[in-house]
Amino acid sequence: MSIDKSRVTLRGFNTDDLAGIGHGRRGHKMSDDVAIPHPWIKAICVDGEAAGSMQVEPGTGYDACRGVMGYCLARNYWGMGVAIIAGKQMLALVFQGMDIARMEAVVIQDNIASRRVLEKADFKLEGAMRKYLLIKGKKLTDCFSLATYAPDHAVNPPPS
Repeated sequence: MSIDKSRVTLRGFNTDDLAGIGHGRRGHKMSDDVAIPHPWIKAICVDGEAAGSMQVEPGTGYDACRGVMGYCLARNYWGMGVAIIAGKQMLALVFQGMDIARMEAVVIQDNIASRRVLEKADFKLEGAMRKYLLIKGKKLTDCFSLATYAPDHAVNPPPS
């Protein structure tokens, strides 16, 4: 089932949104880890109600040309295209509002649905990263790296 894109919006994120998107139920204390409000953390809303969050962490120094994007979405909105629509909206905001040429995302290899969301939001698979993330302080997990580029930045193809 897909959702009409006019029903999906992004807005500034606030701590009141945490309960609505399930952070509190999972015991994740996002408000302890993240400065809210923050210009590049947005609430994903469906019909005006928080359904998830999307964030961009801009690089600094040598990495200032790129950012890293991540998202989470309440389970009852999975499979409806909400994350794809929100991802495209976030990329448009970031590429218009920041001098970023490259947006990256990392997804756990087993999370096929998240990889498909990113690919449908115009990210391209760049490679596999072995033993890249430590999950719950115990399990090393393999991941995929994906990226997309700002339309106004020239991207040179890799050498043959």
